[in-house]
Amino acid sequence: MAKATRHRPGTRLILTLAALASVIVGYYLGQYWQRRPLAGLSAVVYPAGQPVDYPAGLPITSDPDTPVPWRLFLIAHTGVAECSQLLRQYASVFNRLAVRPQIQENLRLSVLAYDQPDTAGVLRFTGGVGWAEVVSADPQVLDRLSQQLGILPSPDAWCSGTASNAVLVAPDQKRWALIPNEQAAMMARNISTIITFVE
Repeated sequence: MAKATRHRPGTRLILTLAALASVIVGYYLGQYWQRRPLAGLSAVVYPAGQPVDYPAGLPITSDPDTPVPWRLFLIAHTGVAECSQLLRQYASVFNRLAVRPQIQENLRLSVLAYDQPDTAGVLRFTGGVGWAEVVSADPQVLDRLSQQLGILPSPDAWCSGTASNAVLVAPDQKRWALIPNEQAAMMARNISTIITFVE
């Protein structure tokens, strides 16, 4: 019967340190490669997500029988033509997300409507699409949320320039990114990459 080979204590120590080093290096390389896709995005990504507290009385609706969706919060005045054009831009973004059906069906555009439209005004603005909801409340209530999101109303320039950026918020109410208004394909890529990373 062959005897088991015994290593000297110095050799065992070197082997143990080498194994430990490979585990540590592997962990950090894994973290690097996992986060690398976010580095190439044009969105502003918030590290580890930042909590958002929805003010009481804010009519953000979710069907109790379906999972809470991801939300893209946007500030708008539903009676302004530029905001209607911006909604068409987001329609193109949602169309681009058709290649990622799970993301597309679990994402809502939540429009913080400072003009407080009635039901007919909401229907006129959205055209009845299922992926957009109009959140109408007292402007002070909307201000409390928009301040947390880092997007503020621009009464002199509704839905133009930086006033047309959106904020991506996860179902657990953490904001993950500021999504600039740019080409629909780029916006869809930003959104899908961030949601895939977080989930």
